[in-house]
Amino acid sequence: MPNALNLSDAADLIDISIQDIWLKGSEKESQMFKQYYNVETGVVDYYIKDSSLTGLGYAGRITENAAVTAASPVQGFDKTYTQVQFGVLMSFTKPMWFFGIKKRNLERITDEARKACSDKRELLCADRLDSSFDATYTVQDISGNYLATVTGGDGLAFISASHTREDAGTAWSNRVSDGTTVNMDFEYDALKAAHRTAALVTGPIGKPTNINLDTLVVSRGFAVHNRAVEILGALNKGWIPGSADRDSGAVANYKVVALPWVTTNTLYWWMFDSSMKNATYGLQYKESQPIELEGPNVVFKTGEIQYKATMMFDIGHNDPRGWVGSKNTNAA
Repeated sequence: MPNALNLSDAADLIDISIQDIWLKGSEKESQMFKQYYNVETGVVDYYIKDSSLTGLGYAGRITENAAVTAASPVQGFDKTYTQVQFGVLMSFTKPMWFFGIKKRNLERITDEARKACSDKRELLCADRLDSSFDATYTVQDISGNYLATVTGGDGLAFISASHTREDAGTAWSNRVSDGTTVNMDFEYDALKAAHRTAALVTGPIGKPTNINLDTLVVSRGFAVHNRAVEILGALNKGWIPGSADRDSGAVANYKVVALPWVTTNTLYWWMFDSSMKNATYGLQYKESQPIELEGPNVVFKTGEIQYKATMMFDIGHNDPRGWVGSKNTNAA
């Protein structure tokens, strides 16, 4: 006489079906963060220390039979990234699973688990901009709120008027300013001021940088987003926004990244040079584990069937060059 089908056997069958659906749904993950973060996957170390030496100064003239002048690089700042695990547990009673979830809602359940993780990832990434003028912020989390430090290698906020230079030279700023007004409201003049601010950013030993701002990041649906689209429409026609003379604009077109997860400081705005979205500059995403489904786990005493979706990564920045930002307050 064959053995009766037990709960463990049934769970194994369930696992085959749910994993198959899970793999098919991977393209549904939200990945907007990749538009403004440099992404590194396949990380194998729990701690990653980002260290660097700065570039050299200018080459010198060599006269005939003279020695080449020696120069030494300067030690850059350090930033350590530590992998953090995030996840969500789904637990079903035996009757709920067999008479409800398994028959009707299997794909929806896997999609929701994946979305819970991918939305959390998007929120954490966007929070770094929402708190970009601060050294710390409180992370809202279902497991308990906690204080996160969000400074870079120089120990300062991502957007600061006094970033420390690696050689201890004159500090530099990436707060949008026209020389008089700081944290400018988003208008055409502020766009020009953003490019001015970027042009004044110096490198680790004081040389000019070559920052070409081409991407604007805003909170989706709010005033700055709407105004950005209006100004971009005028620029696309070759006009100066808000001008009736139809002279050519002084600012190049830009891409708009509108984030629904920037929900606290919805009038803040930022610009960056997409060619500097690399392992050296700007916001960094370092992932050791993508979003994965684990299970099933069967609770023997109750017959509950449990799955969990988990992921592991860290985010942050070392060198914020290539980015500028404004609080949209027309004041310091």
